[in-house]
Order: sequence, then C-alpha cells, then structure tokens
Amino acid sequence: MLILQLLFAGILAPFTCLASPASHLLISNPALHDVNLHKRDNLCSLKTPPVLCQPNSSVTIDETALRAYKFYRAFVVDGDPKTMFSFIDSTYKQHHPGYADGPDTIWPIFCGGNKLGTEANTAWCFDVSTNMSYAQYSTTDRWRWLDGCVHEHWDQNETIPKGKCYVLNGTST
Repeated sequence: MLILQLLFAGILAPFTCLASPASHLLISNPALHDVNLHKRDNLCSLKTPPVLCQPNSSVTIDETALRAYKFYRAFVVDGDPKTMFSFIDSTYKQHHPGYADGPDTIWPIFCGGNKLGTEANTAWCFDVSTNMSYAQYSTTDRWRWLDGCVHEHWDQNETIPKGKCYVLNGTST
C-alpha cells in the first residue's frame, strides 16, 4: 500500500519507466496503466502547437529521411505532439475533406499525445524519388516534405511504395 501511495503522490513517478513489467501489477486500476502507456505530454491547454518546423532549403535528402523517421516515431509510436509538430511547417496543406489547411486545425486532434501503434505493428517509409513519407497503422498516411518540413498530407487510399523505401540504419519497411 505504501508503494501505491508513493506512486500516486508522484514520489516514485521518475522511476516507473525503470520498473519491470511485473511491477505494473502494483497498479490495480487498468485505466491508470493505459494512461501511462498510451499518452504523453498532454499539451491541449495550448491553443496552437508550441513549435513548428522552419523550412530550410539546405536540408539534405538524408536529413529529410531522418526527420521523416523521427516524425513517424513521434506521431505513431511515441505519441509525442511537441516533436510531431516541430516537423510540420506553418503552411501545412491538408488533402483530407473536412479539414482546413494549417497545423492549428489538426492540433486539437493530436495535442493529447495518443499513440497509434508500435514499430512492430506499423510501417514507415520515405521515398526519395517523390520526397514523400508514409506511416501505416490502422490507415496509411502520406506526407510531402519541402525544405526539411512536412508540407502536405494525404490519407485516403494511400499505400506504401514497396521497394522504394529509404534505408535508414536498418529502420526501413
């Protein structure tokens, strides 16, 4: 009981990520466990994303591929809205009906930091020939990168271009 009191008081919070999976049995409320596993940095008190990508024409293809992978991780695997939006430019074009252009229109959807999957059950791709990145989870999203930033988005009938994915230190699909 003392461990639970310390955990909820925040005293043990810095150490919870170091705990073994069996120690999660100490948390008797599954809803609290899910919050820790599937949420990160709820920034919904902010009306707009805290940081956006600043386009830079000197960003190389290799750097863009790495940024695309980090964007995928932040968006799909980590549920990290601050990092995710740090790769989106201010003129972000949305090609999904019902959503306006600009990062502020999608901020309320992602500000809570929800994860969408793991690397084991999702896929990532960056196609150098089109400067597009892809993330496949329950749907497949496609983004066009411009000057090192996410500039456009599509998510209807998209497929990962197998055989065209950039190899980034063994993290290709």
